[in-house]
Amino acid sequence: MTEHINSAFDTGLKEVNKQIAKLGALAETQLDDSLTALKEKNIQKFESIINRDKSLDKITADVSSSVFELLALWSPIAYDLRSLLVADRVGAILERIGDYSKNIARRSQVIVTEENFDRLPVNIIGLGQHVQDLLHKSLDAYMELNIDKAMNIWESDIDTDRLYLSIFKEILSYMSENPDDAKMLTHLIFISKNLERVGDYTTSIAKQTYFLIEGTVPQTKRPKAMTTF
Repeated sequence: MTEHINSAFDTGLKEVNKQIAKLGALAETQLDDSLTALKEKNIQKFESIINRDKSLDKITADVSSSVFELLALWSPIAYDLRSLLVADRVGAILERIGDYSKNIARRSQVIVTEENFDRLPVNIIGLGQHVQDLLHKSLDAYMELNIDKAMNIWESDIDTDRLYLSIFKEILSYMSENPDDAKMLTHLIFISKNLERVGDYTTSIAKQTYFLIEGTVPQTKRPKAMTTF
């Protein structure tokens, strides 16, 4: 990290990074808990996930407040300015990931309370685990300032798309054969889309990491599979 003449800026930046680390850990926990609760049909766990989302919102607001305070006090330039701008953007991304986890919990509540629900007809947990892994690696790349790790995440988005499309097609096929399960399957479609969007956000964190280090955005386009929406 760049050394600054004013140690107060260094201290403030370290505090912002601590807030981002805390926010990242909570976002990971929310996503993991939402998937685990769905897998285990743990109805009680869904409410705690939904209620805990307020903590994510609070930390995100704290990050933005700290960033703007440092901008106003020190008018940083170059790498220092990027550090603050990227921290604010990553905070907003993690808050959105938390929103998707809350949405997964809410839809899962409906699924597991359906009378005819027995098991998940598609491997939506596998998609979730794939996205969880990407989220963890993207946060590591950001914290470590590792541009190679960031670009690996950037280029892996196509794998998420392919998994999502495969599950989407399976659900549609299952729905045509089991029309009585249409309500549950519709919620599963939205859950799978939520997970695909989380995957997109992990690449956004990677993009911000690249910008932080290089001062530019990646020159290569993010690989994408054909999408349904």
